[in-house]
Amino acid sequence: MAEKPPRTSDVLGKIQDEMAQQLRKSGAPEEVHAFLMRDWSRLLAGIYRAKGNQHGDWKAGWETVNALLWSLVPKRGVEEASMLLRVLPTLLSRLHAGCSGLGMPLSERDALFERLAMLHAALAREWLQAGLDGEGPITRLHAEDMSSPEESDLHDLSAPELPATSQGASRPKLRLGDRVVFKAQGSSRELALTWISPMGGMYLFANEQGLNTVTLTRARLEAKFQTGEASLPPAP
Repeated sequence: MAEKPPRTSDVLGKIQDEMAQQLRKSGAPEEVHAFLMRDWSRLLAGIYRAKGNQHGDWKAGWETVNALLWSLVPKRGVEEASMLLRVLPTLLSRLHAGCSGLGMPLSERDALFERLAMLHAALAREWLQAGLDGEGPITRLHAEDMSSPEESDLHDLSAPELPATSQGASRPKLRLGDRVVFKAQGSSRELALTWISPMGGMYLFANEQGLNTVTLTRARLEAKFQTGEASLPPAP
C-alpha cells in the first residue's frame, strides 16, 4: 500500500520549525523573520508538495534562506565583502521570483526590498568604516553554497506579466548616477541610480547618504514610469 503523502499543514509546520531554528541563530531583523516564517515557508511547502525534496527548486529555496541570513550579518574582510557583492544579484533575483510565485502584493514586495536595500547599504558602510583589519563576527558561506542563476533559480516562479498601458512614459534608458523622482502617497523623493544587476534586470536607487533606498526589477520600474510614479527630474 502506497504511503499517504503528508498533509499540507504538516509540511508547513515542519518547514516553519526548521526555519525557526535557523532564525534563532541568525539574529535576523523582525521584518525578515516575519517574511521567512509567513511567506517563504509557504513557498517551500508548495515546492515540496509539487516536486518533493530532491528537486532543484527545493534546494534553491533553502539556499536562498541561508544566503539571505548570511547577507545580513556584518562582513569581515575583503573576501566576505566581495562575496556579498557577487551573491546579492542572484539572491535578490530569487527573492523576487519567489515573491511573484507567492502572489505577494506589489506594495508588500516593494516595502520588503526597500528594507533589504537599506540593511545591505548599512552593512557596506559599517564594513568600510571598520577597516580591513577590524574585528567582526565569524560568518560562513562558500561560493559552492550558492548556485548560479543558470543552475538553479526557482525556474518555474516567473514574475507575472504586467498589463500594458498607453498612459505615462516608458522607462528611459538609465545609467549609473542618473536621477529619478519617485512619487507615493502625495510625496516625492529624488534618488540616484547606484547599481544595476549584471543582467540589467534589477535597479537600486539611493540618496546621497546611501539611505532611503529603492530596489526594483526592470518590470516594476517600467510600470512605475508608465503610471507616473517614477519620472525623470525636470531639466535645470
